Amino acid sequence: MGALIVLLFLGLIGGIIYKIKNRAALPTGTGLVELGLPADAQVREAILTGDKLTINTGNEVFIVEVSTRKVLLRVKATSP
Repeated sequence: MGALIVLLFLGLIGGIIYKIKNRAALPTGTGLVELGLPADAQVREAILTGDKLTINTGNEVFIVEVSTRKVLLRVKATSP
């Protein structure tokens, strides 16, 4: 029983060391995402769901992947 506890403890320590050595690198830079909005545009709503940020300006909706800082989708609302 004692040997099993020692083996589990060594496995735990090994897992921690593995996670530390294989960390995902954080992106470098300022963290700014250029959306190309006009100067008078206002953000009406911003929703963060997991790694996706949805920004609604009323005329456009943007979906940005936070970890990579890339605009995944841009939808413009047009009147018929």
